[in-house]
Amino acid sequence: MTDLQLALIALGALIIFAVVLFNWWQERKLHKETESRFVEPETDVLMDEDFRIDPHTVLRGDKREEPEEEEFVVRVRIQDDEPAPQVAASHEAEPRFSMPAEPDAREEPEPAISQAPLHLDVTEEIAEQAPEAAPSAYTENPVADLPPEQPVEHVLAEEPAINLGSTTAPWDEPVTEESQPAAAPESVALPADVDAQIDLSAILYLPRPYSGAALRQQFLNFSEIDKPVNAFGLDAFREWHLLTREQEQGEFTRCVCSLQLADRSGAVSREMLIRFQNAAEDIALNLGAQVEWQGAADPLVYAQALDAFCIEVDKLVSLHIVQGSNGPFTGTKFRGLAEASGLVLGNDGAFHYRDEQGHTSFSLINQDSNPFNADMLRTVVIKGVVFQLDIPHVKNCTEVFNQMVLAARQMSNSLSANLVDDNYRQLTDAQIDRIRQQLKMLHAQMITRGIMPGGQTAARLFS
Repeated sequence: MTDLQLALIALGALIIFAVVLFNWWQERKLHKETESRFVEPETDVLMDEDFRIDPHTVLRGDKREEPEEEEFVVRVRIQDDEPAPQVAASHEAEPRFSMPAEPDAREEPEPAISQAPLHLDVTEEIAEQAPEAAPSAYTENPVADLPPEQPVEHVLAEEPAINLGSTTAPWDEPVTEESQPAAAPESVALPADVDAQIDLSAILYLPRPYSGAALRQQFLNFSEIDKPVNAFGLDAFREWHLLTREQEQGEFTRCVCSLQLADRSGAVSREMLIRFQNAAEDIALNLGAQVEWQGAADPLVYAQALDAFCIEVDKLVSLHIVQGSNGPFTGTKFRGLAEASGLVLGNDGAFHYRDEQGHTSFSLINQDSNPFNADMLRTVVIKGVVFQLDIPHVKNCTEVFNQMVLAARQMSNSLSANLVDDNYRQLTDAQIDRIRQQLKMLHAQMITRGIMPGGQTAARLFS
């Protein structure tokens, strides 16, 4: 090791030692400054023997003493023209009132109490006298200042009806029948065609019955919304009706406007959602109605999540029958085989297999997208057809799938054609079984979500 290296090592050690020493000195200096700033008090006021709490200066008559401020007087006038006591309350944002103390038991019988209804005439006025001259908000004997002709028992018996114990009642206006809060509207179930899982609903509580024609005139604002909007009215028999032209002569006391949040075209947009909400609020303002919203707390986020779920379960199972070694097959033979399997030609140009309720279980269409009709099937030759199963629209998709597979195999064998998938690969039993398992999973997902396959909600959501 050279002399230069030794010198560098010694210099580094010296620098490190100097830094450590400087840090220690700074810490010691800071510690002394901290101790000098926080000096321990010589005496403790709370531990002083001369310190005591006078309960009479804090509490009087089991009630809290209020600071003396500018006060106002509340006057109560009873219907039988008897003078009533003046109760002073401190002038706060929400006035507090004291209840009179219970009188001592008396041997003489109490005078009869008038059964006439109690009417109140409550007014406010600022006390003109100085604060020290104003009467105290709380007195030890609240009935000491009563006029001699006013029976004490009579006042104590009727004063609870005034409800002076409330600390939140607004006494800003005279208490009349019109100022009493209106009763809450009676709850009525929503129309059967409104589903909280896919709809945002505005319930309008109408102040008086309106005709169906008047309500329909208000709903013209919904015409610019690109998602399904429905309006229902509640009649005097508590039955909901879709407000169509047939209901214009009826009268309705309540109305519901519902917006479907998603369908196969996607979720509702922010613009359309705001437009619907503003239109419903405007209708309520025009009719003088109260509005109650029912649905998701954040309809836009909920609509997007609902649309993502629909994309996940909205599947279409397709089985293709294409010409085989014998070439295309005639339309007359194909029609005979289709009708023998229970399919019926519909007005939309496709064959349909329907259940007992008349709902389509699966369909059979032309592979060339050319609709079938009776005249065309007499002369045309067909290269291929497609069996289709729309999963969300079928209640028992596994059973329907088995029926569709059976019909497709019988038709392919009779036409000497090939049964293939969407990629024109031969369908085997293993592939068909995998499709069957996927159908069960999708069916379970919809049930878990609360949307029954083949139900009314599914029909609206997957339309």
